[in-house]
This record gives sequence, structure tokens and C-alpha cells, in this order.
Amino acid sequence: MSMHPTAIPMKCVLLIVLAGMMLTHSSHAQQDEKAARQKFNQAVDYIEQDNREGAIAALDKSIQLYPSFPGAYLERGKLYFREDSTRLAKADIRKAIKLGESSGEALFYMGFFYYEKEKPDSAVEYFTRSIQTGYKNPEVYYFRGLSQYSQSDYSNAVMNFTMAIDRRYDFAYAYNDRGSARLSQGDYQGAIQDFEKAISYNGKMAAFYNNLGYARAQNAAYKEAEKAYTKAVNLSPDYYKAYVNRGILRTSTEDYEKAVTDLKKAIKIAPGKAEAYNNLALSYMEQKKFDKAIKQFDQALDKDRTLTQVYLNRGMAWENKGEMEKACRDWRMAQELGNERATKYLKDCEQ
Repeated sequence: MSMHPTAIPMKCVLLIVLAGMMLTHSSHAQQDEKAARQKFNQAVDYIEQDNREGAIAALDKSIQLYPSFPGAYLERGKLYFREDSTRLAKADIRKAIKLGESSGEALFYMGFFYYEKEKPDSAVEYFTRSIQTGYKNPEVYYFRGLSQYSQSDYSNAVMNFTMAIDRRYDFAYAYNDRGSARLSQGDYQGAIQDFEKAISYNGKMAAFYNNLGYARAQNAAYKEAEKAYTKAVNLSPDYYKAYVNRGILRTSTEDYEKAVTDLKKAIKIAPGKAEAYNNLALSYMEQKKFDKAIKQFDQALDKDRTLTQVYLNRGMAWENKGEMEKACRDWRMAQELGNERATKYLKDCEQ
């Protein structure tokens, strides 16, 4: 009796073949993931060598081999960020988070993107989530503070700038911005101390001296304020704000000639800005040079027709010249644009 091989049902053959295919696919996937991690490690080496181009190429290959590798997207996003390729950086870091990357660093970068887009609520949310993961980089506290400052949440801004400083004692920008928050709270002495501390760690920033000058002026330390503004313009000869602020200060101390010089310099630096024209006009007003003042108010309004305070100021110049019809016209315009103070001036127009 001849023996025949036992026939294997077709379904079983199919299952065995499919199982073999799955094992093969799994093996390839494991090989690709291993190769992707090798490329990732190569990218890390390139980053340490400051070879960003090589690092991005290696990460491209890593992602191509293993498209679900969140760490590769995060590292490539960070490199794009350093190259100011914000759109690409944001896309990569968002992808990393979507794939499960929950590190504080990834959440910090998302917060920063929202901060740059001037969406402080979302920025604060991501910075807070970053901190909750245990991410303690001083930058995350600093930028959460800046986001809160933009929302006029000065108390929390001060707290976050302080936490940034606690983690980096020489963080000059954190001292400067904490000073700005304290200034907004009316804490002039605290602001002065912070601006001085910022300068002690970075004495080359004209903005720090300008801020120090403003805080000293608010604290009625006028000579010291002028010194700070002068230091600012010495460091940055085209620093518009410092010339405007020093001009305002010199007008208030009746040093009119120097005030006019400062404000004209500011106009020369930024002829399209209304602020310097308005303050030059106010300096002329203090000198009772009303015709000159009106010309400068005209220039300010040519730059920006919505400046209600300039209409009020020009109205006062017309009033001092005895031209009440023109004064009332300016005050009415200020009122129409929403300036509530105009009502007080318009009472003189009803007589």
C-alpha cells in the first residue's frame, strides 16, 4: 500500500505564509528602527561638532527610516529653530508631541512659538506644562514671565523672572524685565535695583541704561536719570527712545535748549514716528513758543491721525494763542476719537 503525504488544508497554508510575511515585515521594521537610531546618534555627534547641515541630513534619514521617531523630529525642530526656520521648527516639534514626545523641552519650544505669535494664553499653558514635567531650565520661567507681562499680570511676571534668576544668577535680561514689571507696579526703587543688577552683568546693553534712566526719573532722581540716558546714547548713538526720554527729562528740568536738541535728533533718527514731534511741541509749549508747537503737533498728526492726546495738546496751543474756534475743533476731534478727557476742555467751548 503506497503512502501519500498528508495534504495540508489550503487555509492553513495561507496562514503559515501570512505569518511568515508578518515575521519578515517585523524584522525589516526592527532593522529600520535600529538604522534610524544609528542615524540619530550620528546627528547628535554632528550637533556636538556644530555641523548643523550634517545633523539635519542625518535626522532626515532617521525620520525616513522610522517615521514614528519623536526624538528625531524634536532634534530636527531644534536645529531649524536655531536657523530661524520657525515654520519648519514648529511643524517638527508639533509632530514630535503628536507622536508622544512629552518632554519639558518639546513643550517649552511650543510655548515659545506661541509667545512669538503673541498668543500669551497658549504660551503660558505650554510653559506651565513644561515646568510640570520637571523641566527647570531658567528660560522656561523667563518666557512664562514675559508672556504674563504682556497680559499685564505683573505680580506673576515678577515671580517667574525671580525663579529664572534663582536658576541663573547672572541672567541680565531677567533682571531687566523684572525691573520693567516692578516699574509697572510703581515699585521704582525695586526697578532701579533690578536695572542696575542687569547692567552689572551686561554693561553693553543701551536698553538697560534707558530703562534705568526712566525708573530714576520716575523716582525724581533727575540728574542720575540723565546720566543713564546719556550712557544709553553713548552706547547706541541712534537709540531713538533714549533721545526722546532724555528730551522729555530736560524739558521737565527746564533745560530747553538741550531738550530741543535731543528731540530733533530723535526726529532725524526716526522721522516717521509721531512721539518725538509731540514731545518737541510740548517743549515749545513750556517755552510759550506756541506757533512752533503747533507746527510740531501738525507733524505728529501727519504721522498718525488717531493720536487723541495730540489733538488735546494742539487745542491747548490754540487756546493760548486766543484762537478758541480752532481749539474747540481739536478737542471735539479728540472726543470723537474716544478721549474722555476732552469733555473737560469742551466746557470752555460752551460759553
